[in-house]
Amino acid sequence: MKIDAFRLISIFAFMMAFFLPLHIGISNLFLILFFIISGYFLFLKKHYVIRKPKILLFTLLPVFLLYLLGLFYSSPPFDGTKIIGRNIAFLLCPLILFFYSNEVLQRIQKSLFNGIIVGTILSIIILLTNNFLNYFATRPFLNFDDEIFNYYYTYYSFSNLLDMHPTYLGAYIIFAISLLLKKLINNNNYKFLLITALLILSIGVIFINSRMIFLLYVLVVFSALLYSGFLFYKQKNFKALSLVTIITAIVVFSVVKILSNTFVVTRLTDELQWELSDQVDTTYNDKLNADSRIARWQTAIDAIAQNPFFGYGTHSEKDVLAAYYKKNGLVVSFNQRYDAHNIYLSFMLEYGFFGLFILLLYLLSNIYLSLRTRNVQYFLLIFMICVIGCFESYLKNNPAITFIAFFGTTFLLLAYSKKIKETKL
Repeated sequence: MKIDAFRLISIFAFMMAFFLPLHIGISNLFLILFFIISGYFLFLKKHYVIRKPKILLFTLLPVFLLYLLGLFYSSPPFDGTKIIGRNIAFLLCPLILFFYSNEVLQRIQKSLFNGIIVGTILSIIILLTNNFLNYFATRPFLNFDDEIFNYYYTYYSFSNLLDMHPTYLGAYIIFAISLLLKKLINNNNYKFLLITALLILSIGVIFINSRMIFLLYVLVVFSALLYSGFLFYKQKNFKALSLVTIITAIVVFSVVKILSNTFVVTRLTDELQWELSDQVDTTYNDKLNADSRIARWQTAIDAIAQNPFFGYGTHSEKDVLAAYYKKNGLVVSFNQRYDAHNIYLSFMLEYGFFGLFILLLYLLSNIYLSLRTRNVQYFLLIFMICVIGCFESYLKNNPAITFIAFFGTTFLLLAYSKKIKETKL
């Protein structure tokens, strides 16, 4: 039987992205299948192209090599070997996608975009259905009050069914929203379906109840509204401009009023204030005691100060922090073996200033390319790493590893080719 490798490439890319917000294990399976069929297509069928190796410096490949280097001076040596497999996408995505032609990369990217859109919509429909079934199990059907937005129906309680951290799920949703907004602005067809999909995902953002996701959502949606308003003004379509302005004002006012006395606002105000103050073993939501992020960050900085240039080695973060948590009296953090909850501090702990340089090389070079090529979705992807990384050890967990490695590398290769083409012109 003849293998249609070209078609399978698109199918596996779609399925990998589709399952990202649903089941990371199945997503990884399709990523492996994508790697296998890519090897067949590129090297056995000889459809590969040759690019300048220089571009690999701006992928996640240097980060993977940093992880390998850190194995040699971790304590005990090579203790971090167990996480190399988890980060293999940092190696394989750049090395495999590097050999694809731009035409095939564009097809792969389209499949990734379609997959992440459909997958996020389905994931939110599943989670909302589960949420409402749990909610109405204790009260009359369709009898709503502000309890629907409390601790037991938002944040971890909302996303727990899919066994996914709400912020990581939220990153997929924000990216899908940006793709849908682009379609809505540029396409006059299927507007009802696009608006319905955006409404579903927007409701999902509320229940995800992640501060970083709220910030990204506001930036993405209001940027789209400002751009649409500019287009309407340029076209002298003042009726549409007025309508969008009025609807936006009504929606914002209504959402603020509905959420004003709920757990959603509490997380944005009282809890955020608690997180950004020096709190050790105190209560932040009347349910459990914890140590604030500021307290943990200060402890991480103490640890970094003892080994600032090359850090403590791969997979050393939790062990090093545990020792310093115990020393500084952060009992809850010690017992829970919390990481730094900050990607920049995390890299400095394990790899020092050298590791931070490698991380910033990736982030800044990709931000530059996204701005140079005016690719909004590309910029958003890297900007999300920068923002979420302030409060989470993003790039160190599987839902972010495969997402950024695959999507980010595709963006980079296409943008770099576009930059070279524009330079020649």
